Amino acid sequence: MYERNLKTLLSSVLPNINANAFYNASMGENSDRVNLIALCRADLQPSQCREYVKNATAEILKMCPNQKQAILWHEFCMVRYSNEAIFGTLAISPMSWGHSGETVTNTVVFYRELNVLLDSLQDHAAFNSFPKKFAAARRDVDDPKHPFIYAFEQCTPDITSEECGDCLNKSAQKIRECCDGARVRILTPSCYLRFETDQDPFYNESMFETVSQPPKLSIPSPVPQPALQRDGESGGVTCPHWNLGLLLFSLFIFIF
Repeated sequence: MYERNLKTLLSSVLPNINANAFYNASMGENSDRVNLIALCRADLQPSQCREYVKNATAEILKMCPNQKQAILWHEFCMVRYSNEAIFGTLAISPMSWGHSGETVTNTVVFYRELNVLLDSLQDHAAFNSFPKKFAAARRDVDDPKHPFIYAFEQCTPDITSEECGDCLNKSAQKIRECCDGARVRILTPSCYLRFETDQDPFYNESMFETVSQPPKLSIPSPVPQPALQRDGESGGVTCPHWNLGLLLFSLFIFIF
Protein backbone atom coordinates (compact mmCIF):
# COMPACT_ATOMS: atom_id res chain seq x y z
CA MET A 1 0.00 0.00 0.00
CA TYR A 2 2.87 2.40 0.76
CA GLU A 3 4.28 1.91 -2.73
CA ARG A 4 0.87 2.52 -4.28
CA ASN A 5 0.43 5.73 -2.29
CA LEU A 6 3.92 6.83 -3.30
CA LYS A 7 3.21 6.30 -6.98
CA THR A 8 -0.06 8.23 -6.69
CA LEU A 9 1.61 11.15 -4.95
CA LEU A 10 4.49 11.30 -7.42
CA SER A 11 2.03 11.38 -10.31
CA SER A 12 0.22 14.30 -8.64
CA VAL A 13 3.27 16.58 -8.55
CA LEU A 14 3.35 17.60 -12.20
CA PRO A 15 -0.19 19.03 -12.52
CA ASN A 16 -0.17 20.60 -9.06
CA ILE A 17 3.20 22.27 -8.51
CA ASN A 18 2.34 25.90 -7.85
CA ALA A 19 3.58 29.30 -8.96
CA ASN A 20 6.13 29.23 -6.15
CA ALA A 21 7.69 26.15 -7.77
CA PHE A 22 6.72 24.15 -4.67
CA TYR A 23 4.39 21.25 -3.91
CA ASN A 24 3.61 19.19 -0.83
CA ALA A 25 1.07 16.45 -0.27
CA SER A 26 0.35 13.42 1.90
CA MET A 27 -1.58 10.20 1.39
CA GLY A 28 -2.39 7.13 3.45
CA GLU A 29 -2.67 6.27 7.12
CA ASN A 30 -0.31 4.99 9.80
CA SER A 31 2.58 2.96 8.36
CA ASP A 32 1.30 3.43 4.80
CA ARG A 33 1.28 7.23 4.98
CA VAL A 34 3.53 8.98 2.45
CA ASN A 35 4.57 12.63 2.76
CA LEU A 36 6.07 14.32 -0.29
CA ILE A 37 7.76 17.64 -1.11
CA ALA A 38 8.88 18.89 -4.53
CA LEU A 39 10.79 22.11 -5.17
CA CYS A 40 12.14 23.69 -8.35
CA ARG A 41 14.96 26.18 -8.52
CA ALA A 42 13.41 29.61 -8.18
CA ASP A 43 14.75 31.04 -11.45
CA LEU A 44 12.94 28.53 -13.67
CA GLN A 45 9.94 29.27 -15.83
CA PRO A 46 6.85 27.16 -14.94
CA SER A 47 7.20 25.05 -18.08
CA GLN A 48 10.84 24.33 -17.26
CA CYS A 49 9.95 23.43 -13.69
CA ARG A 50 7.31 20.94 -14.80
CA GLU A 51 9.71 19.27 -17.23
CA TYR A 52 12.44 18.81 -14.62
CA VAL A 53 9.96 17.60 -12.01
CA LYS A 54 8.57 15.10 -14.50
CA ASN A 55 12.02 13.59 -14.97
CA ALA A 56 12.87 13.68 -11.25
CA THR A 57 9.70 11.95 -10.08
CA ALA A 58 10.21 9.18 -12.61
CA GLU A 59 13.85 8.79 -11.59
CA ILE A 60 13.25 8.63 -7.84
CA LEU A 61 10.56 5.98 -8.27
CA LYS A 62 12.86 3.96 -10.52
CA MET A 63 15.80 4.14 -8.12
CA CYS A 64 13.90 3.85 -4.83
CA PRO A 65 10.83 1.67 -5.42
CA ASN A 66 10.85 0.04 -1.98
CA GLN A 67 12.35 2.66 0.34
CA LYS A 68 10.36 4.51 2.98
CA GLN A 69 12.41 7.70 2.59
CA ALA A 70 14.47 9.23 -0.20
CA ILE A 71 15.67 12.59 -1.51
CA LEU A 72 16.66 13.31 -5.08
CA TRP A 73 18.51 16.49 -6.00
CA HIS A 74 18.47 17.27 -9.70
CA GLU A 75 20.34 20.18 -11.24
CA PHE A 76 17.13 22.21 -11.17
CA CYS A 77 14.79 20.56 -8.67
CA MET A 78 14.42 18.41 -5.58
CA VAL A 79 11.95 15.64 -4.81
CA ARG A 80 11.69 14.19 -1.32
CA TYR A 81 9.35 11.66 0.27
CA SER A 82 9.10 10.07 3.70
CA ASN A 83 6.88 8.02 5.98
CA GLU A 84 7.58 10.67 8.64
CA ALA A 85 6.20 14.21 8.78
CA ILE A 86 8.41 16.54 6.72
CA PHE A 87 6.26 19.55 5.78
CA GLY A 88 7.10 22.61 7.85
CA THR A 89 10.00 20.82 9.53
CA LEU A 90 13.58 22.09 9.25
CA ALA A 91 15.92 19.35 8.01
CA ILE A 92 19.63 20.06 7.60
CA SER A 93 20.58 16.39 7.55
CA PRO A 94 21.41 14.54 5.40
CA MET A 95 23.77 17.14 3.95
CA SER A 96 25.54 16.51 0.66
CA TRP A 97 28.19 18.60 -1.03
CA GLY A 98 30.47 18.79 -4.02
CA HIS A 99 33.21 21.01 -5.38
CA SER A 100 35.26 21.35 -8.53
CA GLY A 101 38.65 21.09 -6.87
CA GLU A 102 39.74 24.21 -8.75
CA THR A 103 41.68 26.46 -6.39
CA VAL A 104 41.56 30.23 -6.05
CA THR A 105 44.62 32.49 -6.16
CA ASN A 106 44.14 34.31 -2.87
CA THR A 107 42.03 32.31 -0.43
CA VAL A 108 41.96 35.03 2.25
CA VAL A 109 40.51 37.67 -0.07
CA PHE A 110 38.26 35.23 -1.92
CA TYR A 111 36.63 33.78 1.18
CA ARG A 112 36.18 37.13 2.88
CA GLU A 113 34.33 38.42 -0.17
CA LEU A 114 32.41 35.15 -0.46
CA ASN A 115 31.31 35.38 3.17
CA VAL A 116 30.02 38.91 2.61
CA LEU A 117 28.08 37.75 -0.44
CA LEU A 118 26.62 34.67 1.26
CA ASP A 119 25.61 36.66 4.35
CA SER A 120 23.76 39.15 2.14
CA LEU A 121 22.01 36.39 0.23
CA GLN A 122 21.12 34.54 3.42
CA ASP A 123 19.38 37.59 4.83
CA HIS A 124 17.53 38.32 1.59
CA ALA A 125 16.43 34.72 1.00
CA ALA A 126 15.24 34.23 4.56
CA PHE A 127 13.56 37.56 5.27
CA ASN A 128 12.99 39.52 2.05
CA SER A 129 11.81 37.12 -0.65
CA PHE A 130 8.56 35.65 0.67
CA PRO A 131 7.16 33.20 -0.29
CA LYS A 132 9.88 31.67 -2.47
CA LYS A 133 12.79 32.27 -0.06
CA PHE A 134 15.60 32.63 -2.60
CA ALA A 135 18.31 35.07 -3.63
CA ALA A 136 21.22 35.32 -6.06
CA ALA A 137 23.89 37.91 -6.79
CA ARG A 138 27.39 38.57 -8.11
CA ARG A 139 30.31 39.98 -6.15
CA ASP A 140 33.60 41.27 -7.54
CA VAL A 141 36.83 39.82 -6.15
CA ASP A 142 40.47 40.93 -6.42
CA ASP A 143 41.55 37.65 -7.95
CA PRO A 144 42.92 37.70 -11.52
CA LYS A 145 41.85 34.12 -12.15
CA HIS A 146 38.40 34.47 -10.59
CA PRO A 147 37.41 38.17 -10.70
CA PHE A 148 33.86 37.62 -9.46
CA ILE A 149 31.62 35.14 -7.67
CA TYR A 150 28.07 34.19 -8.62
CA ALA A 151 26.07 32.70 -5.74
CA PHE A 152 22.55 31.34 -5.31
CA GLU A 153 20.66 30.38 -2.14
CA GLN A 154 17.17 28.94 -1.70
CA CYS A 155 15.05 27.40 1.04
CA THR A 156 11.88 25.36 0.84
CA PRO A 157 8.95 27.77 1.38
CA ASP A 158 7.41 25.67 4.17
CA ILE A 159 10.02 26.50 6.83
CA THR A 160 10.13 29.77 8.79
CA SER A 161 12.41 32.67 7.91
CA GLU A 162 14.51 31.97 10.99
CA GLU A 163 14.85 28.30 10.05
CA CYS A 164 15.79 29.27 6.50
CA GLY A 165 18.53 31.54 7.80
CA ASP A 166 19.79 28.81 10.12
CA CYS A 167 19.88 26.24 7.31
CA LEU A 168 21.77 28.55 4.95
CA ASN A 169 24.16 29.59 7.71
CA LYS A 170 25.05 25.98 8.52
CA SER A 171 25.49 25.27 4.81
CA ALA A 172 27.87 28.21 4.46
CA GLN A 173 29.85 27.05 7.50
CA LYS A 174 30.35 23.69 5.81
CA ILE A 175 32.17 25.21 2.83
CA ARG A 176 35.56 25.72 4.44
CA GLU A 177 35.30 22.36 6.21
CA CYS A 178 34.60 20.30 3.11
CA CYS A 179 34.99 22.20 -0.09
CA ASP A 180 37.75 24.71 -0.69
CA GLY A 181 37.42 25.62 -4.34
CA ALA A 182 36.01 27.94 -6.96
CA ARG A 183 32.76 26.02 -7.48
CA VAL A 184 30.78 24.54 -4.61
CA ARG A 185 27.31 23.17 -3.93
CA ILE A 186 25.84 22.37 -0.52
CA LEU A 187 22.58 20.42 -0.49
CA THR A 188 20.20 19.76 2.41
CA PRO A 189 16.51 18.78 2.49
CA SER A 190 15.51 22.33 3.51
CA CYS A 191 17.95 24.57 1.65
CA TYR A 192 20.43 24.80 -1.21
CA LEU A 193 23.59 26.86 -1.63
CA ARG A 194 25.77 27.16 -4.71
CA PHE A 195 28.52 29.46 -5.93
CA GLU A 196 30.67 29.51 -9.05
CA THR A 197 33.31 31.74 -10.62
CA ASP A 198 32.59 31.34 -14.33
CA GLN A 199 32.41 34.34 -16.64
CA ASP A 200 28.62 34.05 -16.89
CA PRO A 201 26.03 33.32 -14.19
CA PHE A 202 24.65 29.80 -13.89
CA TYR A 203 21.20 31.20 -13.01
CA ASN A 204 18.67 33.40 -14.84
CA GLU A 205 19.53 36.92 -13.66
CA SER A 206 16.22 38.36 -14.88
CA MET A 207 14.33 36.37 -12.24
CA PHE A 208 16.10 37.94 -9.25
CA GLU A 209 15.77 41.18 -7.30
CA THR A 210 18.86 43.23 -6.55
CA VAL A 211 20.45 42.17 -3.27
CA SER A 212 22.03 44.91 -1.19
CA GLN A 213 25.68 44.19 -0.36
CA PRO A 214 28.38 46.06 1.59
CA PRO A 215 31.17 47.62 -0.50
CA LYS A 216 34.04 45.42 -1.57
CA LEU A 217 36.53 44.93 1.22
CA SER A 218 39.95 46.54 0.97
CA ILE A 219 42.38 43.88 2.12
CA PRO A 220 46.12 43.64 1.48
CA SER A 221 47.11 40.50 -0.36
CA PRO A 222 48.79 38.01 1.98
CA VAL A 223 51.92 36.06 1.25
CA PRO A 224 50.83 32.81 -0.45
CA GLN A 225 50.81 29.86 1.93
CA PRO A 226 51.42 26.23 1.02
CA ALA A 227 48.31 24.12 0.59
CA LEU A 228 47.21 22.03 3.53
CA GLN A 229 47.95 18.36 3.28
CA ARG A 230 46.37 15.44 5.04
CA ASP A 231 47.96 12.10 5.76
CA GLY A 232 47.82 9.86 2.74
CA GLU A 233 47.09 12.67 0.29
CA SER A 234 49.38 13.87 -2.43
CA GLY A 235 48.55 17.51 -1.76
CA GLY A 236 45.81 20.05 -1.33
CA VAL A 237 42.65 19.63 0.68
CA THR A 238 40.20 17.05 -0.63
CA CYS A 239 36.75 15.98 0.51
CA PRO A 240 34.15 13.46 -0.56
CA HIS A 241 32.28 14.53 -3.68
CA TRP A 242 28.57 14.31 -3.01
CA ASN A 243 28.89 12.75 0.42
CA LEU A 244 26.80 9.58 0.88
CA GLY A 245 25.12 10.16 -2.45
CA LEU A 246 25.29 8.66 -5.90
CA LEU A 247 26.59 10.97 -8.62
CA LEU A 248 24.57 10.42 -11.78
CA PHE A 249 25.37 13.25 -14.14
CA SER A 250 23.56 16.14 -12.42
CA LEU A 251 21.41 13.94 -10.19
CA PHE A 252 22.07 13.11 -6.54
CA ILE A 253 20.02 10.81 -4.35
CA PHE A 254 19.85 9.67 -0.73
CA ILE A 255 18.16 6.45 0.25
CA PHE A 256 17.31 5.87 3.91
